[in-house]
Order: sequence, then structure tokens, then C-alpha cells
Amino acid sequence: MKCFIIFSVMIVAIGAHRLVQPEQYAPIPYSFSYASDLVDGGINALQEEGDGKGRVSGSYTCQGEDGLGRVGDYIADENGFRATIRTNEPGTANQNPADLVIESTAANTLPAVRTAPACQTSSTRSSLQASRCPICS
Repeated sequence: MKCFIIFSVMIVAIGAHRLVQPEQYAPIPYSFSYASDLVDGGINALQEEGDGKGRVSGSYTCQGEDGLGRVGDYIADENGFRATIRTNEPGTANQNPADLVIESTAANTLPAVRTAPACQTSSTRSSLQASRCPICS
């Protein structure tokens, strides 16, 4: 009788332990975009779409009020991630590091470097408030 009970419990345990297959869902494609005006007068924008099967493509834009900026186009699919960046920012050049294409229309000169203004301090150093420059105090 003990053997029958043990055998019955084993059969129930084996029958209860079956592989559960996850429910399959249809791919859900998506698409979104946004654009915003920045406080400094520039713009920031992004648009992206995906087919729900792992393929994604999109583009982003970052541009300052001075007109300098970049546009990045990207694709991610079964062939990996690929991106192209178009820019007019100074100090950039056409290049292709790590399969990232950078197309630059910037001049080959770097912008002029501005020096920091000189510290202006009062003639008496009786208090920390007498100085207009915290570095010179």
C-alpha cells in the first residue's frame, strides 16, 4: 500500500510539472516624436519608429541659437547599430570611427578663446564682501 501511495504521488507530481509556454503576442510597431524650443533660443527634437520586431530607426536634432548643431540619423536592426551625424560645429571633421559616420561642414578653424575677466577687488580687505571675485578673496 505504501508503494502505491508513493507511486501515485510521483505520478501526480510529474503530471503537474509540465512546461508552460509563454503566450505569444503579435509585434507592436510604434512611432513617436517631440520637438522643444530651448530657453537659449535653440531647438531639441527627436523622432523614432520601430516595427515591433527589434528594428528601430530615428533621428535627433540639437541646435543652439547660434545655428551650430547636429542632426543624428540612426538605424538598429539585424545588421547592428548604424548612425550618421551631420554637424556644423567648429572643431569637427569628416570621419568614420567605429562605423559612425560624421559629416562636418564646419570650417577647419577653432573658435577664438575668450579670457576670463580680471578680478576687481576693493582696496580694503576688511571683509569678504569687499571683494567682487570669490577666487581673489
